[in-house]
Amino acid sequence: MFFGRLFGWLFLLLAVFTASAEAVAALGAGEHVGLATSDVLTIITGLSVEPDGSFIERLLRGPAWLSIGVTGLALIFLCRKKKYKTAFSPKGE
Repeated sequence: MFFGRLFGWLFLLLAVFTASAEAVAALGAGEHVGLATSDVLTIITGLSVEPDGSFIERLLRGPAWLSIGVTGLALIFLCRKKKYKTAFSPKGE
C-alpha cells in the first residue's frame, strides 16, 4: 500500500511537471504540438498506435499529463489507508 501511494504521488508530480512544460511550450514562438499519451507509450515501449477509431485509441490521443494524472489519482485513492470500523469503535470515529 505504501508503494502504491508513493507511485501515485510520483505520477501526480510528473503530471504537474508535464502540464507546466506544455504550458511553457505553448507560450513560446512557433507552432505548438502537445505531447500525447501515445507519444509517451511509443517512447517507453517502441509500439505505435494505429488509428482504428476505438475508445483506447481516443484515450491514447489525449494529452499525456491528463492520463498520467488520472493514473496517479487512482493509485492514491485505491492505496489509501483504510479505517475499519468495528462494533466497538468510539462514536467519534
